[in-house]
Amino acid sequence: MKTPQIRQVIVSILSIAIIVAFVYYLYLNADQYLRLLQISVMGVVMLVLLSLLISLLNGMINVLMFRSLGANLSQREGFYLAAASTLANQLPISGGIVTRSVYLKHRYGLSYTKNFSATLALFACSIAAYGFLGVAILAYWYFTQHVPPSPILFIGFGGMAAGLLIFLLPLDKIRIPDFLLRWLDQAVEGWTVIGRNPQLLAQLLGLQTSTMLLMAARYWLAFHMVSQNVTVGQVILFASASILTQLVSFAPGGLGVREAIVGGIAAALGFDAAVSLFALALDRLVSTVVIVVLGWISMVSLGNQIADSPIKPEEQEP
Repeated sequence: MKTPQIRQVIVSILSIAIIVAFVYYLYLNADQYLRLLQISVMGVVMLVLLSLLISLLNGMINVLMFRSLGANLSQREGFYLAAASTLANQLPISGGIVTRSVYLKHRYGLSYTKNFSATLALFACSIAAYGFLGVAILAYWYFTQHVPPSPILFIGFGGMAAGLLIFLLPLDKIRIPDFLLRWLDQAVEGWTVIGRNPQLLAQLLGLQTSTMLLMAARYWLAFHMVSQNVTVGQVILFASASILTQLVSFAPGGLGVREAIVGGIAAALGFDAAVSLFALALDRLVSTVVIVVLGWISMVSLGNQIADSPIKPEEQEP
């Protein structure tokens, strides 16, 4: 069997394994999810559409960021890569960045270090932006509605905003031994590519913020479907804090982690914890179905892309 065919088989086996794991998870929680059958069909359709839009925006983020690193992704590839990475993130050990890295390395010769450092930079920037947004909402409530902010929420979002300080580290001025120079050059290039291009940074932050607002819309819809009258500002806080789920990868898709973060914020804002968790379970169920279907199609398509036109080893960066 030829190497491209072996890759295809491996991708297919991994995809099937992920899907089987999800089916088993849904089976274990069937009693909880049967209650969702009473939910409005139109509401579920809207959740599906919002999940699809998030995947589209994530695809655009991939295209912008990796084109800036020299990988000439098409819009279709960007979307497939976003969907496949999201599916891989459902593994107990988050596999999204690994999926992107392997594909970009074999397809475009993009080095792992450059890819990882650029992804980390964008993640840190997004955390800081969402932190500032959270602090702004809490301050707005205080000055306009005289609602004292929860100290826990204020400290939490303030800590996220402080993450912007990481960009002040002089990574490009570090002196290193010659044998590490090439590796660090790639890492620094990936880390600083965003900072060197204000227009790119604005575009990426705009897309990231749009993604977060779509997530907030999902929360708003899910909470209202279980008769929890959340406001726009509250669901934006939920969605802004949800990004922290990506820091924890010991559970599939941050299972339980996102529920703890968002449920904790909801409880701090006075919502019933049990009903809030039910709304989050509804959102997770619908988004999981979308992730599995899109991810399966995308992984097979990306596997075919690599098999059809593999990059020559001499063209790859280490």
